[in-house]
Amino acid sequence: MAVIFTNRDKCRSCYACVRTCPAHAIKVQEGLAEVIKENCISCGNCIKVCSQGAKRLESDTGNVWILLGQQPAPIAILGASFPAAFPGVRPGQVVAALKRLGFGEVVEVAFGGELVAREYKRLLSEGAAMPLISSNCPAVVTYIEKYYPELLDNLAPVVSSITAMGRVIKDSYRPGSKVVFIGPCVAARAEREDPRVAGAIDAVITFGELEELFAQKDIVAETQEDMPTTGPRPNRARMGSFPGSYAMTAGISGDPARNDIVVAEGFQRVREVIADLAKKEIKPTFVELYMCESCAEGPVMQRDVSLLKKKQLILEYARSEADPAQTEADIARYGHVNLKRKYTNQYVNLPYPSEEEIRGILSLTDKKRPDDELNCGACGYRTCREKAVAVYRGLAESDMCWPFLVKRLKATQEQLIQAEKLTSLGQMAGAIAHELNNPLAGVLVYTKLISKKLSGDNFSKEEAVSQLAKIEAEVNRSSRIIRNLLDFARQSEPMSRLLDINDVLEQSLALVGHQAQMQKVEVIREFSPVGLMVLADFDQLRQVFTNLILNGIQAMPGGGKLTLRTSVVTEDDIGGKKKDWVKVDVSDTGVGIPKENMRKLFTPFFTTKERGKGVGLGLAVVHGIIERHKGRIKVDSEVGKGTTFSIYLELRRESAR
Repeated sequence: MAVIFTNRDKCRSCYACVRTCPAHAIKVQEGLAEVIKENCISCGNCIKVCSQGAKRLESDTGNVWILLGQQPAPIAILGASFPAAFPGVRPGQVVAALKRLGFGEVVEVAFGGELVAREYKRLLSEGAAMPLISSNCPAVVTYIEKYYPELLDNLAPVVSSITAMGRVIKDSYRPGSKVVFIGPCVAARAEREDPRVAGAIDAVITFGELEELFAQKDIVAETQEDMPTTGPRPNRARMGSFPGSYAMTAGISGDPARNDIVVAEGFQRVREVIADLAKKEIKPTFVELYMCESCAEGPVMQRDVSLLKKKQLILEYARSEADPAQTEADIARYGHVNLKRKYTNQYVNLPYPSEEEIRGILSLTDKKRPDDELNCGACGYRTCREKAVAVYRGLAESDMCWPFLVKRLKATQEQLIQAEKLTSLGQMAGAIAHELNNPLAGVLVYTKLISKKLSGDNFSKEEAVSQLAKIEAEVNRSSRIIRNLLDFARQSEPMSRLLDINDVLEQSLALVGHQAQMQKVEVIREFSPVGLMVLADFDQLRQVFTNLILNGIQAMPGGGKLTLRTSVVTEDDIGGKKKDWVKVDVSDTGVGIPKENMRKLFTPFFTTKERGKGVGLGLAVVHGIIERHKGRIKVDSEVGKGTTFSIYLELRRESAR
């Protein structure tokens, strides 16, 4: 039974859990990564890598509190890595804190490891099926049961050291006692609920959960007087947190040149070894596997302590407590306890698509040729084909591809820019119609005047030329207006070049200056006397200033002043280095922006304009354009006094042409 669940409110679709799940047990649906219980092996890798805490372990602390309230008091069995789990606390202080919490005794799981290691050696000496695969990691056991059942006969039919210690206590050491395992292993929680080994352990909590229990009872472990563990004494198995420890404890030896003993830790290496075993590409005698990179690096262990430091803490404790003679005596006393177990074929059938189906899924994200397959791993899968297989199995979504999403986002941004251009054109349409009407009316008047005078006898050539020149001027004026509109509306490929910011502002004003006149808005130019060069796309930058100027004009329905100011300022960039910036201020004396709306200004589709007067894309597009030009935008506003938008773009020198 899976014991890991997803907190949907915290999942951020980073796919880290997908990337580290060895069992294809994560299903992404509507952007959220959920655990599939039927596929899960409870290794806890997803908990370990989830920086947002979205993957959680079902808590067993409620059961522990119940047990602590019963008599006789329960026995705590500590995982071998406990000296490293509390790096600032002496092992004896941890034991004392547990006793104060209410546990009757504190026993080391490592003694169960001594018995399990002895069973491995016995099986090898009696001719067990080789290679013999260690069964101490519950996650490895479940992985083989679900994904490589052909290796079940090679799994040592022996319980884990945790279950072994539970059986020792309940069978011989303290019959009738309740047992709580405390350690770094998430899979131990699932093993406790496994009916095939049930009864040995009554509750499982992690070291982190133990700290929470201490806090609830105001127990500070660092202040306790040292107390020793009790129960059967382990020896070498105290190093059971580290790869190779069971072969060492059992005294299993082999020829390194022949790979007689294979030790692997971490889900990637473990998967590779198991796959090679299934294909019979390697033929060792004994295989020791850890789904984590040692139990000392379990999913709920301390992250701010190095593995080397953890190993040192565990080794120091093991040396200080070593008593080989006592260990041998205890093995003789409790060696009769039954440590056998059976396995079940729980094969998870994962269908595989045809090549045609894979190609069809890949094409959904524009991967039509092998060269299109980037295999970047951003989706959580190692290759694009592997992700396509996951999509086929219903475990992934086709649009989880990050490069494809970036490409689509860029296209969407360009569409938004174009949509905002058309919206701006609609807003300017009335004023433009009036602007065009004036020169066209003049053309009509002069045309009629010429026509009338041509019918008389006193129409001189000079007078005709003068009238035609006026017609030509009005036609050219109309042509310029239409050309500016067409240039503004057209959709063109972004192209950066050196531009004089003053020129861009002048051409933006040429588009909307007439609207300022109609609304009795005085435009004040406070331009730098020298040209200020920026590297930018002309069309996009003109759209930025056209939008800001239009917004300023519309913010002054009763007239006012619109000030355009250009200057150079020196400020820190993102890296903290001084840099010269071209600063453009667009200031109005209009109605201002309420404080509650300031943080929503650049949100797409947010608008305070009347229905039909705006769609709320203008400032969002402005923000996007400035960000793509590696600039920034600031807003300062006061209700009733006006607003200033300040654009910052990096200053470029003329020599950069």
